[in-house]
Amino acid sequence: MLSVDDLIPSLPSTPEIPEAVLDRLRLRANHLKMLPAVAAQALEIVKDPDCSINEFSAVVERDATLATEILRLANSVLFSGSRTVVNLHQAVIRLGLRQCKNLILSASFSSMMKKMTLAEESIRHALWRHSFLTALLAMEVNQSLDAGFHGEEFTGGLIHDIGRMLICVCFPEEFLTIDPMTFDGEHEALQRETNHLGTTHCEVGAWFVQKNALPDMLSDAVRFHHKPQQSEGHRRFVALIATCDHMANHLQWDVPATEYDLRQNPGILLLEDCGVVRAGSRLQEIAPKIMPVANHNAAEMLNF
Repeated sequence: MLSVDDLIPSLPSTPEIPEAVLDRLRLRANHLKMLPAVAAQALEIVKDPDCSINEFSAVVERDATLATEILRLANSVLFSGSRTVVNLHQAVIRLGLRQCKNLILSASFSSMMKKMTLAEESIRHALWRHSFLTALLAMEVNQSLDAGFHGEEFTGGLIHDIGRMLICVCFPEEFLTIDPMTFDGEHEALQRETNHLGTTHCEVGAWFVQKNALPDMLSDAVRFHHKPQQSEGHRRFVALIATCDHMANHLQWDVPATEYDLRQNPGILLLEDCGVVRAGSRLQEIAPKIMPVANHNAAEMLNF
């Protein structure tokens, strides 16, 4: 008997992007690198189970921008304790090496975002807010539902819409026609991108993530967050990011969390299929509580 998965066509491993769009990406976004050299070296070092905090900190401190961004996040509403940490060594002790690995990716993305020249500041703010909302919700939902992730969910939420930002950088004149920033009607949004570009922000984002040699699970989250059932290797992770992206879209309109209809969320059933027990009923109970908190924390982080 055929399963649902048998009915889902397999996609090529390389994102599908027309050559003309690739040319524009190479021309206008080639200077953007997700991981500076120091970040890449730090991620390599932390793979060693015997890596020391001193060794890790010494490497990261070579990049002042990266170190500053890690300190900023360590002192943010996400991780801050009763006292402010004032140096990288303290930050690593507070967070632990495993969390710092994810924080490096998040800090690198945050630094890269600041280098992007977007057509309008309002676009940057809206996209940045949506990224933080999704990342914060992913942390809360992961913890509340025991989904099994350890910081990578924040990174996945933060970078899931990198393709939209790249399209804005590379097609500034047409961007608001391609993407009116409505944060609803995802099918219509993807169709509009396809009509204008012959591809979607999901494919563009996945191309960039793969180009920067980031982990496959992040590439999957970027490429499949609107169609999580198409993910093959990291389906639970993609389902989590898809779930939280949908919740963040609701908050983007400043509509109360009590009016959120979880039944419209495409990621919930897939989370349950991936072994997250009673994901729907549990999330229905906690969503009105965690959504306003995420909204408040995202606003704080934007102004941090």
